[in-house]
Amino acid sequence: MKYQHDSLDVRKQAAIALLAILILPAAVGAQAAPGSRVLVMPFAADVEAQAPGGAGTSLWLGEAAAVLLGEGLANEGVGALTREERIAAFDRLQLPMSAALTRATMIRVGELTGASDLVFGEVELGDKLRVRVRLIRLGPGAERPSVEDAATLPEIFTLFDRVSRRVADVTGRLRPRGTRAVAHLPLEAFELYVKGLVAGTPAVEQRFLESAMRIAPTDPRIQLELWNVYAAQDLDDRALEAANTVPAASPLYRRARFAVAQSLIALKRFDGAMHELDALYKAEPAAAVSNALGIVQLRRGPAEGTNPSTMYFARAVREAPANTTYLFNLGYAHALASNNPEALTSLRETVRLDPTDGDAHLVMSAVLGKTPEGQRELELARSLGASLDPSLAVPGGRVPAGLERVEADLGASPAVRRAQAAPVQRDQQETAAFHLARARTLVDQHRDTEAIEALRRAIYLSPYADEPHLLLGTLYRRVGRLQEAIDAFKIAIWSRETAAGHIALGNALLDSGDAEGAKRSAERALVLAPTSEPARELLKRIGG
Repeated sequence: MKYQHDSLDVRKQAAIALLAILILPAAVGAQAAPGSRVLVMPFAADVEAQAPGGAGTSLWLGEAAAVLLGEGLANEGVGALTREERIAAFDRLQLPMSAALTRATMIRVGELTGASDLVFGEVELGDKLRVRVRLIRLGPGAERPSVEDAATLPEIFTLFDRVSRRVADVTGRLRPRGTRAVAHLPLEAFELYVKGLVAGTPAVEQRFLESAMRIAPTDPRIQLELWNVYAAQDLDDRALEAANTVPAASPLYRRARFAVAQSLIALKRFDGAMHELDALYKAEPAAAVSNALGIVQLRRGPAEGTNPSTMYFARAVREAPANTTYLFNLGYAHALASNNPEALTSLRETVRLDPTDGDAHLVMSAVLGKTPEGQRELELARSLGASLDPSLAVPGGRVPAGLERVEADLGASPAVRRAQAAPVQRDQQETAAFHLARARTLVDQHRDTEAIEALRRAIYLSPYADEPHLLLGTLYRRVGRLQEAIDAFKIAIWSRETAAGHIALGNALLDSGDAEGAKRSAERALVLAPTSEPARELLKRIGG
């Protein structure tokens, strides 16, 4: 979404490292318990050259299998994660929306989404469409018996209805089987719809979806996907029109009204947005709606002497305590209102849950002012990447505008979010430790370029740890990049003041010609460690 702010390249590197943990499936386990949530991944597709549509069919058939099976399981009473939840997980980890992932990576994605069961498989298209579905129970890592079936391509919907029933029997039903929520599309429209889902650019996605809409003009799935693609291109009037066409009788109507409210916010039609959001919240309370109400109040400005946005953001935090979007917005709104203690409470909780949140560090630097802690937070924002250029900011400067975050996902429950938060935090710490250990080895081997990259990854995942900054400064000093070395040593000291940090900083300052600064660092090191020989050697170098 256009409202989210992320440093994507660095997050991609971190996600790849995080997903390096290998988890192997074990023996067949027990039946799924009530409360199960099944994650359906894109299928691997193999299409023969003479098959209908040719080899190009493989580009959409794997996603089509996941879409049909996910919808079929939901219709059979199985608690399946929505495609939107799968997309959110892939976006967070910066993974391609394809089946070209290892089994260990797919299992990891399943764990991070709070899924209890993972479903993936293969589709082959020749004279017939053949499907093989594989299932893994994520808790014990138990692989279950696979499900196989075949039919002609025009019978794809009937085929996946059968497969869904058989998979449901294996995973266990959570509620009585109901009627199909949304009718099947005509095959031609369905192909265009899925091609739009997997398109590489918004323009191509828009073209496919608009073509599908001409064949099935009342289908709510196509209308909501068109809302997504229009909103991503800032075509907010067209996005509003697409979401408004979803009828009240549709099971996707609530999602559509939330999309309408977001478009009204983007168009600055705040009264209309408040009306839509109030109605949604009255019908069914949701943290995403509370957050959106806070966005409306923040953007249209508070009434004199009040700051109502914080009330809504605080409610969103109560409803979804582990969601850093809501925590950040609450701290950010307090910061804009100069409620500094309240701002720091929420922002520090944000970076506790997600230490890599550059925007949170940037706002904290403004709140903390011209203090060592404020300078440290600014340096962390610069190293992590923030939405606004942190090089233009100074400690104690004005709180940047326009950083509030809209949560587009109406459906994810607080329980799922809490399930996602703990493993992500744990894996960040484990992965940071892995990169730090690797960097130590590379430093000893004088493989400086690789060591610097490993240290940057460790710092990204654990920005408050002092050792990665110390090692990075040591490398910079070794290759003569003295100012960068001095900056790294200062961040290390701000993170945790140690004699070793002051000694390293003093040596770098002396190399740069700042004898007075080097002397202060050596003297401070002796205060922290009165018997330190390296500190006394530094004083001898200075001449004291």
